[in-house]
Amino acid sequence: MQESQIEKFKIYESFPADFINLEDLAKKKEIFFLIAYPLIHKTNENIKMERRQITDIEKKFKNKTINKKDIQELEVLVNKYKLDIGPIDRITFKKLFQRINIIPVSLALGQAIIESGWGQSRFAIEGNALYGQWTYDQQQGLIPEKRDEDKTHAVKKFKELEDSVISYMFNINTHPAYYDFRVVRRLTSALHLTSTAVNYKIQYLAAYAEIGQKYVDQLDLILETNNLKKFDEFN
Repeated sequence: MQESQIEKFKIYESFPADFINLEDLAKKKEIFFLIAYPLIHKTNENIKMERRQITDIEKKFKNKTINKKDIQELEVLVNKYKLDIGPIDRITFKKLFQRINIIPVSLALGQAIIESGWGQSRFAIEGNALYGQWTYDQQQGLIPEKRDEDKTHAVKKFKELEDSVISYMFNINTHPAYYDFRVVRRLTSALHLTSTAVNYKIQYLAAYAEIGQKYVDQLDLILETNNLKKFDEFN
C-alpha cells in the first residue's frame, strides 16, 4: 500500500447502523479496518503537522530569530496539551515533543478492537465511541447496561468517529496515567526502534482499563493474531 493510496481512503462519520448485526467474521474485520484505519492515520498526520511546527519554532529559538508570532503559536500548543511551562527554554521543546507525538497504528487499532468489539458495540454504533472513554456527565455519554450500582460513569459519545480517535490520542498524550508510555515512546523513537518498540509501549497501557495487566495481555494477543504491526510501516 502506497501513501497515495492511503490518502484516497474515505473518512466515514460513523459505522453503518446495521453493522452491529453482521456475523461474517472476515467481512466484519474488513469493514472495521476500512473505517478505523484512515481515521487513525489522519489523526496521526495532524499530530505530525504540530510536531513540524514545533521543530520550526525550535530552530528559530536556537538561532535567536524567534518572534512574537512564534511564541504565540507555541503558547497555543502548550495550553492545548495541558503543560505548565514558564519562560521558553530548551526544556519547553522537550516537554512538547514528548506529548505531541503519534500513537502507533497497531496500538490504536488494537485498542479500538477491544473497546468497541470490532466496531459492533452499542457505544460504537450509537455514540461513535471507538475507545470506551468515560465521562461523568450523563448528558455526554451512554450509560453501560451492566454498570455496577456504585458506579456513576457513562461512556462518552461523539458527533463523529474521528472525534473519538482525536480524543483517544489526546488522552494518551496528556493524561498523567500514560506518562511512562510517553517517556518510552520518546526513547524508542530516538533509538529508531520500530516493531520492537511497540512491544515495549504495550506494557505501559495497563492503566487504560480496570483489569490492568490482563488488558495488556489481551492487547498483545490482538496485535499478534491480527498482524496489526504491518500497519505501523505506514505511520
